[in-house]
Amino acid sequence: MYAGNGYTSGAIYDYYREIRYFRDGHVLNGYLSWDQEFGRHHIGVTAGANYDHYRSSQITLMQSGSLSNSLAYINMANGEITAATEVNSAYQTLGFFGRVNYDFAGKYLLEVSGRYDGSSRFPASSRWGFFPSVSAGWRMSEEAFWEPIKGWWNRSKLRLSYGTLGNQQVSNYYYIDTISTKQMSSYTFNGTDKTSYAQISDPVSDGLTWETVVTYNLGLDLGFLRDRLSVGVDLYIRDTKNMLTKSITLPSVYGATSPKENAADLRTKGYEITIGWRDNLKVAGRPMTYGITGSLGDYKTTITRYNNPTKLLTDYYEGMTLGEIWGYKIGGLFASDEEAAEYAKWTDDRAVNAGVYNCVAPYNKLMAGDPKFLDLDGSNTIDSGSNTVDDPGDRRIIGNSLPRFLYSLRGDFSYFGFDVNVFFQGVGKCDWMPNEACDYFWVTYRNQRPTFIPNDFEEKCWSEANPNAYFPRRRSQIAHTSFNKANDRYLQNCAYLRLKNVTIGYTLPIKNTKAIEKCRFYFSGENLAYWSPMKKYCSSIDPEVATTGAVNDCMYPYAKTFTFGVDLTF
Repeated sequence: MYAGNGYTSGAIYDYYREIRYFRDGHVLNGYLSWDQEFGRHHIGVTAGANYDHYRSSQITLMQSGSLSNSLAYINMANGEITAATEVNSAYQTLGFFGRVNYDFAGKYLLEVSGRYDGSSRFPASSRWGFFPSVSAGWRMSEEAFWEPIKGWWNRSKLRLSYGTLGNQQVSNYYYIDTISTKQMSSYTFNGTDKTSYAQISDPVSDGLTWETVVTYNLGLDLGFLRDRLSVGVDLYIRDTKNMLTKSITLPSVYGATSPKENAADLRTKGYEITIGWRDNLKVAGRPMTYGITGSLGDYKTTITRYNNPTKLLTDYYEGMTLGEIWGYKIGGLFASDEEAAEYAKWTDDRAVNAGVYNCVAPYNKLMAGDPKFLDLDGSNTIDSGSNTVDDPGDRRIIGNSLPRFLYSLRGDFSYFGFDVNVFFQGVGKCDWMPNEACDYFWVTYRNQRPTFIPNDFEEKCWSEANPNAYFPRRRSQIAHTSFNKANDRYLQNCAYLRLKNVTIGYTLPIKNTKAIEKCRFYFSGENLAYWSPMKKYCSSIDPEVATTGAVNDCMYPYAKTFTFGVDLTF
């Protein structure tokens, strides 16, 4: 509940406001398990069910003219009721699950499982879904034929799996349209009472059902030299069926947002490789342990089903690679005013270079140092054509915004009470197009009087004395119109390597005391440094932050964090 003073429509007055919440949830889980060995055979069985019920309600009441600042009651207000709303939501899920495990002599492994789930978020005709999984493993290193090489190749396991998983997290709790009542703030029919009206929600598909993820996996776990060297390899294909996304784009005369539907399928192919080395030895009579582990993974996702026969680029289309960036090609900067004038004589680039033509005369024309957009389709007009895959105008696929080749490197060392842990993490390939709101990148091209200007910005801008500069001639505020179109010249390579964490500790040698068993001093540093090609043109922007969709795509870099501490065990 809340009561106090308010400010609305330019007037300050007393009001009383009360917000009441009610949340009620029940979760029930039950299962039975059975486990038995028969000689070299081992069987385990588990079966159960789970039920989840949730309901919430929120009532908000606000009335002006509070008679007291200290007594918070609704009858202490005598003015206009300015808000009276109620919001309710509820859902239920019920699921049954089972699993059977079998292994023979620890060499042949099999697991079969399944779930049968129902959700109130879907219509009765599509409420239930069955999601089976099966996995098998073969420990080859336990076979008799492996004995001759077990001295140096001591562990080998092959894994195969197929699994399905259901997702019921649709955009709302209900599969029906809703109607809400609202009050107009400035319309009356009698001069006193404000008009109320009812508003229907955007259409909701009545055929919503489970989104299903199907994963196929092939894996290898290997160990060499008494497991000092370990290798793990996973190859996978992940199919997302009935993906919940926007349906086909409808004409504007439809009058509402196109409803979300189970409208698409996509396929992801990828791999993950992990290699590690761990050993311990004696140095000066004392034990020393150390280890290093590196990993590399990559994936690529393609749309395999979507109802977009014309392949509009504003929607998904079959064969589309998720994250692809369509943009224009720029053939450098004009070397002279004459070159720019000759280009403008034969090419209309107003659709992509409006910022130039909106400048004050005599600067409202192409000049030396302006970007030269390339006419790739030979139409003498720089535009997006029909905005389809078959007719993209002068746009082409210039990059991809999804990260590729994700890698990490971790090392640890301990000796004579000292321990050190270091963790590096990075991305091998990722493209990012700074949007027009990114002040840290566009600086004066975005605002006339920016509050932040890098020290080397002048060196990067075109001038007669600096014709080979990266940024074009300085024209204020043209980022909104000329650079809000993706292009290959200012597309950024966001690959990076980050020193994610360093931890250094020392454990005191404590003897002959019962009060303290262990005392360790440590220092830890987070996000200490990073290396990226982006630093050449925009050192103030963190590449990892830029590609996660932060505010303005480039604000608030990851902060460096330093921690000093003591661990005591009594």
